[in-house]
Amino acid sequence: MLSNVLDTIRTLIVPMQDRNLLLPNVAVAEVMPYTRPRAIDDAPEWLLGSISWRGKNIPLISYDRLNGIDTGKGLTQARIVVFNTVQRNSGLEFYALVTAGIPQLRRVNPDALQEISGDVLEGALSQVQIGEIQAIIPDLDALETAVAATWKQVA
Repeated sequence: MLSNVLDTIRTLIVPMQDRNLLLPNVAVAEVMPYTRPRAIDDAPEWLLGSISWRGKNIPLISYDRLNGIDTGKGLTQARIVVFNTVQRNSGLEFYALVTAGIPQLRRVNPDALQEISGDVLEGALSQVQIGEIQAIIPDLDALETAVAATWKQVA
């Protein structure tokens, strides 16, 4: 039983408009209620603005818009996922992503992940199946690079 627990990875399944993201729990600093961002002039559509989090001004992005997906649906259960950064010299300490629903904690055994063949979105490492759930494993390094480069230009 103990070895079974040690073989699992703590993850978050984050609902987006028409897909889920699968994130390692350690990548996430906090999940918080949606708050309207402050607009940023001349920012791309996917950079929704900035939010104040723990006394810091951080960028809020839409992963869906970054990938060209229509986000016309309402944000009735939207949350914000605040990410820890993965790059030492990106110039960001944290950044945030808006979700389309409430993220779920899940322990995942890597052997239970089944890779789904097909086109993978730009900025994604893989598409996987976990039981009944399909999810995208995003390339957090590439995502952070895009956010940091844009944030430096507009902030």
